[in-house]
Amino acid sequence: MAFRVPGPVTVKFGAAPSPVSLGVSKQGCVIRARTSWTPITDDAHGTEPADFIYTGKSAQVEVAGLDVAQLKTCNIFNDYQGLLASGGAAGLATIGALASVLGKQLSIVERGDVYTWTALIAVPLDPDALGLLSTTELAIPVTFLIVPDVNGKLFSTLPAYLV
Repeated sequence: MAFRVPGPVTVKFGAAPSPVSLGVSKQGCVIRARTSWTPITDDAHGTEPADFIYTGKSAQVEVAGLDVAQLKTCNIFNDYQGLLASGGAAGLATIGALASVLGKQLSIVERGDVYTWTALIAVPLDPDALGLLSTTELAIPVTFLIVPDVNGKLFSTLPAYLV
């Protein structure tokens, strides 16, 4: 399931209760929720799965067009050096290591501070590519991985129009 939050949105990331603003994305952001099911195989069924087991849920928030100076000042990637798997994907082996540094809050504020999305546990993933827009703005696509908080929720606050 994907949900597009229209722009402009202000993105804040950091330790609660006062995360650092990463700037405003004119393009909004895309939130993709994912439920994971892992196949169970056994000798009797060969390569075909005998069943599937629920292995969790997560979400990814993709946002571009943030303030480059704020990204550098915030230094969002240095807190997680060595903890992210190659290619920016958090694999099963790294989730345990990430748990010790997770707890950074991600807030997406839209429509002039009217609606706020708040995820209590988020991790930035390495950017895949940089793009220079026709308006000579440097668009740095940043993706955040969101995992459930202690209450099992991906977002602790959602805009009123979704509830």
